[in-house]
Amino acid sequence: MSARTSDDDFEVRIKIGGPAGFGIKAAGQTLARLFMRAGYRTFDLTEYPSLIKGGHNNYHLRVSSTEIFSHVEPVDVLVALDESTVGLHLNELTDDAAIIYDPKDFDIAEVAGIPTQVCAIPVPMTQIVADQGGPKIMRNTAANAAVLGYLGFPLETLADSLREQFAHKAPEIAEQNIAIATAAYEYGTKATCPHAPLTPLPDTEPQILVDGNEAIGLGALAAGLGMYCAYPMTPASSILHFMAKHGDANGVVVKHTEDELAAMNMVVGGSFAGARAMCGTSGGGFALMTEAYGLAGVAETPCVVAMISRPGPATGLPTWTEQSDLRMVLHAAQGEFPRVVLAPGDRQDSFDLAWQAFNIADQLQTPVIILGDAYLSDHRQSVAPFDPSVVTIDRGETITEGEVTDYQRFKITDSGVAPRAIPGVVGADMIANSYDHDEHGWSSEGAEMRIAQNDRRARKQELARELVPAPQRFGPDDADISIVLYGSTKMPVREAMKWLASQGVSVNMLQIVTLLPFPDEAVASFIGNAKKSVCIEGNMTGQLQGLIREKSLIDVDHALHRYDGRPISPEQVTAFIKELL
Repeated sequence: MSARTSDDDFEVRIKIGGPAGFGIKAAGQTLARLFMRAGYRTFDLTEYPSLIKGGHNNYHLRVSSTEIFSHVEPVDVLVALDESTVGLHLNELTDDAAIIYDPKDFDIAEVAGIPTQVCAIPVPMTQIVADQGGPKIMRNTAANAAVLGYLGFPLETLADSLREQFAHKAPEIAEQNIAIATAAYEYGTKATCPHAPLTPLPDTEPQILVDGNEAIGLGALAAGLGMYCAYPMTPASSILHFMAKHGDANGVVVKHTEDELAAMNMVVGGSFAGARAMCGTSGGGFALMTEAYGLAGVAETPCVVAMISRPGPATGLPTWTEQSDLRMVLHAAQGEFPRVVLAPGDRQDSFDLAWQAFNIADQLQTPVIILGDAYLSDHRQSVAPFDPSVVTIDRGETITEGEVTDYQRFKITDSGVAPRAIPGVVGADMIANSYDHDEHGWSSEGAEMRIAQNDRRARKQELARELVPAPQRFGPDDADISIVLYGSTKMPVREAMKWLASQGVSVNMLQIVTLLPFPDEAVASFIGNAKKSVCIEGNMTGQLQGLIREKSLIDVDHALHRYDGRPISPEQVTAFIKELL
């Protein structure tokens, strides 16, 4: 049932599937918290259609005693809350997998294709819930308990978690759930199929369970965020939820706007007034923001945009993942102005790049985009707690107090950055609008001033090269295969590199963290020194590969793309690399 590489290493993969509306994700994340608190590393993947109720939802949890970087495809324990779950995930089951199901829902003997070695564990979840007078959604508590019983994991850990989870409700709610869990747990322990026991690990380091959007939110708060505006759009909505929950305690003005146009305009206004301001959206929402995004460019107003992409065009696949908005963010808004695009690859990157984005925005007085995707934003991983002591605050040329004379907001400077005073500073009178302007901010259509202002703004892009994070390298200097990528593809590739190394295949990787300004020399050097080079990205047209050709004047030898709405898997990467070799 479990993957075990030594007496000390243990891994199990659990999938819960069924119709939307039955608390599948909540149930899975309860298990993730239990295992994380017991010292295990966890990584989850939730798949769901854009429906309020109905359709097939599933939650896949990977639990390991050793370091892991991504999800994987195999399933050791499948909890089937309906018959279709078995058929949909039959090909993912490992040889000695177990299926936990309710015989009232379907007869498993009539489901075609189940291998004989797969262990079927009947648990009357519906009846157990009914016996305790609970609603049908409490089947997820019964399912969790049956999984723990089968794995031999202590029931009291779930009982403690349920009391904590329902502490804000009447005490009988928690006790009702615990009674359901106790009954279902016994059915799990009675399973006759073989399994390795899963017990809490001793002396483990502290961990937190966090998704990419929560990590961005934590980084933004650490940076001194003062204003967050957004209109909900999957998969960026959870940043708004995070800020709504934690904003007040951290002095953040949080605004759920009427649309994305208002969100971006409010962020520009909040930043002009002196607050560190941010908004979040996905591709469709960012399309609406681009005019106000250009306003931030010409008014040289620092702000941060979390652009969490999903498959397009138009509404596309709202709840799935893709890396197909790269070109959009590189060229968004009319005209030419400097901007920075940062792409986190995992949760630590998300935290670090969030607080760094505010410094870069202030130092350059221009908008900064954090480019993510649903694979990173929506799914949780257990990681070491983020260290707030590494966070620094740099407001650049911002003047917040005192008095200025002859205030030239857009003064022609060698660096391209001009003095920026916050409204209220004595003598800092100016007009801010969407027109190009002279050094004092007065609208100007003169040819010479247009050239001077354009050239000055452009010089910021060169300064940006000194401020932005460099690419990250992983793996040996000399490798059989060299991979170049950006964003969340980092996670499955790092997992595949670990597997390939154990099989004697050396792989190194260059993660492009800053996509604009593009690190052309570093990328050209990495690819030029490779024995065989591969670009891996989650889109159809090879947007990163094209950017490499454009900026670094070099091309990779091979490319791997995925654009079906699902994340690239370590199994897919491993198979592709082996085929190349």
